[in-house]
Amino acid sequence: MTDANLNSPRMAGRANLADARASEFIVRCYDRDAWSEADQAELDAWLAESSANRTAFIRLKSAWLRANRLDALRPMSQRSGRSAQTPYQPGIKLAAVVTLLALLTGSGWFLSRPTIQTFSTKVGERSHIQLSDGTRIELTTDTVLRVATDGTYRKAWLDKGEAFFDVVHNNRHPFELQALNYRIVDLGTEFSVRRDTGRIRVTVLKGSVRVGTSDIRVRNNAVRMIAGDVAIADSRSISVTRKSTAEVADALGWRNGVLVFRYAPLAEVAAEFNRYNAIKLVIDDRQAAKEIISARLQATDVAAFARMAHDFMGLQVRKYGDEIHISR
Repeated sequence: MTDANLNSPRMAGRANLADARASEFIVRCYDRDAWSEADQAELDAWLAESSANRTAFIRLKSAWLRANRLDALRPMSQRSGRSAQTPYQPGIKLAAVVTLLALLTGSGWFLSRPTIQTFSTKVGERSHIQLSDGTRIELTTDTVLRVATDGTYRKAWLDKGEAFFDVVHNNRHPFELQALNYRIVDLGTEFSVRRDTGRIRVTVLKGSVRVGTSDIRVRNNAVRMIAGDVAIADSRSISVTRKSTAEVADALGWRNGVLVFRYAPLAEVAAEFNRYNAIKLVIDDRQAAKEIISARLQATDVAAFARMAHDFMGLQVRKYGDEIHISR
């Protein structure tokens, strides 16, 4: 590969994104108490994606550890320039390390770094976003999405929740979404992605997407989906099923503020309602949990659901504080 290729805007954009992502992992790993197995799996998958990712992580980790060793050699009153009364901010040391690396290597990391924006919604909220390239994104309840764009490289990370993407397609610069250790690449499409604990669900409304992971332990680890396909991807496999137009519309009912259920057990319905409401539904017995219902309800109208359970299903409904308990 020539020097011109290495210094191209696209390659520079990828390197900048790798540095930014490596920085996030280092802060999470070394400056926070809670580092879970899911965090480790996410890091392993990201490192496996490319040598650029591994290089960025090793380089910044080494600089971070050197900074820690230097900090330990200073008098207590001088460490990191903070007194006993100053609360520690974990991002400060990493920012200093990255800035130093940029100055020493002449890479201009901060000057050319893509803009990374974070969008989020609270429980019960929905939000609409339009990116500079015309791509439209809808976020549903309790969702966190990060988006990086630099004109040549478009990438987003779904950290939590669910989002719908109406992507302006660009063959030269495809839109890419990362969720868990999976990468969803736009092939000219409208699609939604929901991230749950340990798995994602991808629903394609129009066009097609490619879903894959570099984790060789995952069976069927790369698939191409078209309109009407729904994929469930977890740490073991990707499974794709075909859905009717009506079923896809039901799954995306949240875009209109409604939840649609067809022959769903009450426990599943309650769990879905709980995503959208501060008042939680609690099913107190197994018999009630297995009751099957079909309904179309406003996502944030938990009281309407409780009335339906009482008036039409004959269930006992009791409210205790921020919980509604349902039983036979």
